[in-house]
Amino acid sequence: MINTKKYTTIYFDLDNTILDFTATEYNAIKQLLNMHSLPNSDDIIAKYSAINQSWWERFEKGEIEKSEIFAGRFKTFLEHYKFDGDPQKMADDYFELLAAGHDLIENADRVVRELKARGYIICITTNGVSKTQYRRIDECGLKQYFDYIIVSEDAGAQKPAIEYFDYAMAHSPEKDKFKIIVIGDSLSSDIQGGINFGVDTCWLNPKGKPTTLNPTYEIANIMQILDILH
Repeated sequence: MINTKKYTTIYFDLDNTILDFTATEYNAIKQLLNMHSLPNSDDIIAKYSAINQSWWERFEKGEIEKSEIFAGRFKTFLEHYKFDGDPQKMADDYFELLAAGHDLIENADRVVRELKARGYIICITTNGVSKTQYRRIDECGLKQYFDYIIVSEDAGAQKPAIEYFDYAMAHSPEKDKFKIIVIGDSLSSDIQGGINFGVDTCWLNPKGKPTTLNPTYEIANIMQILDILH
């Protein structure tokens, strides 16, 4: 997996690529359920995650507006278990808890620092709520290594939309797509988005999932990025 091209710029996904969103989400939901006096077993938390994912997938398909997700997922969750609760209050409390979470993927800090030392422009490209994502980036200890931060809420479009990547390129000095690489864990947003935009991609696939897409590179561990980007 030797890089034969001269990349200058990395479009680095944030959640489950640099920050461990799975851990952050788990901790936030567990605290939220405690706060609202609701059961918080691992099975219940896993069910919330599945419901949340289904709402984001509906948004990515254009079936709903983004604003519908936040209280809607908790409404679905409460209805599924027949729990009493206020979906909007849960949504508001959850954002506060989530914004406080900034768990790092193992070795992500080492990789980011090394890539910056090698001279790469690092652009964080993330879907999500700006207030939440900026706070998590501020508190993770790596913000000084990021040249640009592009959150979908600011861009007015969500990965994998080409409009999102157009916005990212407009805010980055590199305009040659041949010199840009997208790195992320999501096939639907990062890899498909990069392919749609016409740039090379690197899929972080720690669980060895199959795919019909054709990322330029595939890695199982974030440290392997250092073998590709010299």
